[in-house]
Amino acid sequence: MGHYQNFFIASTGASAAILGLLVVAVSVVNADDEDATTRERRTVLAGSAFVALVDIFFVSLVALTAGPVVFGLGSLAMAIVGLLATSRLVPRADRAGNFSRDFHGRRLNLVFATISAGGFSVQLGLAAALLADSRSATLQRALIVVVVALYGSALGRAWEVTGITRRG
Repeated sequence: MGHYQNFFIASTGASAAILGLLVVAVSVVNADDEDATTRERRTVLAGSAFVALVDIFFVSLVALTAGPVVFGLGSLAMAIVGLLATSRLVPRADRAGNFSRDFHGRRLNLVFATISAGGFSVQLGLAAALLADSRSATLQRALIVVVVALYGSALGRAWEVTGITRRG
């Protein structure tokens, strides 16, 4: 895991910084909007981005402390947290109308929900496999790719939350 040390150092700092920016962004855009439904839609989307960023932060931080077994355990624990959080956020997003047929962001929200469930499930499976074979460089790299994919997903959600593409 030593050759990934710089990645994990950068990942820990970047995820912490983006988490802080996400909190500020949600506060600002929700203060601008009187519509409770829109605020709830943003809050749910921001919540899912927050979960992904927290996963990245803790997995990266834990990976710095020891070898592949600790990396696998941290990934396994955070995948479980991610799946539990997603299972609570998806019904809330549905109640907020994020998946309703007439909502302009329906497809994107469905993609985000699928990526969350799928990403955390893949992370769970790879972490369990790494714990069974802690010497596998392929499984270690695959879990790092999951971290990168979670970054992409979280940043996409954060971008949507701010409404930059629709703000005028």
